[in-house]
Amino acid sequence: MVIFRHILEMILNPFLLCLLLFALFLGLLWVYGNNRFVRWGLMSVFVLFLIFSTGWLPQTLTQHLENQYPAVIKVQPDIHWVVVLSGGQSELDGRPVNALLNSASIKRLLEGVRLYRQLPQAKLLLSGGGYGFERPEALRLAQIASWFPIPKANIVLETTSINTADQAKALKAIIKEEPFYLVTSAIHMPRSMALCLAQGLHPIAAPTDYTHYWNDERWGKIYLPNPYNLFYLSIAMHELLGSFWAKLHHYYAINQAL
Repeated sequence: MVIFRHILEMILNPFLLCLLLFALFLGLLWVYGNNRFVRWGLMSVFVLFLIFSTGWLPQTLTQHLENQYPAVIKVQPDIHWVVVLSGGQSELDGRPVNALLNSASIKRLLEGVRLYRQLPQAKLLLSGGGYGFERPEALRLAQIASWFPIPKANIVLETTSINTADQAKALKAIIKEEPFYLVTSAIHMPRSMALCLAQGLHPIAAPTDYTHYWNDERWGKIYLPNPYNLFYLSIAMHELLGSFWAKLHHYYAINQAL
């Protein structure tokens, strides 16, 4: 089923979807020649590509996801856990650890450290495993966290999870019923919160890593087609599809054994 989800996500990728539709109508043009259906089909693909590659749709979906939870400015002093979800890494030789972690992971870790420094009695929980031969991402996050004045005893690692649903289940065994700050990318926060709540956890959203692509003076990012809009639309679609898939498989239903 996981493989099916990845195949479905690849097909629904905005760029690949347009390419597949273009190939379909190009094949129909070759077989049936120039007719009204083929012409309208090719025109529809062109319009769809314009919609996907201009900024209106990706910006709307991104802001819808990112604005559901406000950033944490002032912490609650009675919180004793700050949880940082991993955001991706690469497995390459001859690179420093900060060059192996994705920018999302670095930003999430920095936000976690910022919150932790306001909660000296708290523990910093770093969550993230690795695929196959990869080193668990939590270990690399911990290596960077060691550059800050954080006692080693206050850093807790979760190194077995490979996706957000796994992370939510793993957190339940460590944090149990205690409230905690949940740190992840703002666009990823709605799905993360829902998955944690489904496990009976008590997360407090602490979003970071906001998408600032459209927040400057270059108005052309909204009105003119460009590949970056396709990229950010793909990220938003990934989150929406992930939420749909989780609901479909009842990951949001509270475990009856809890």
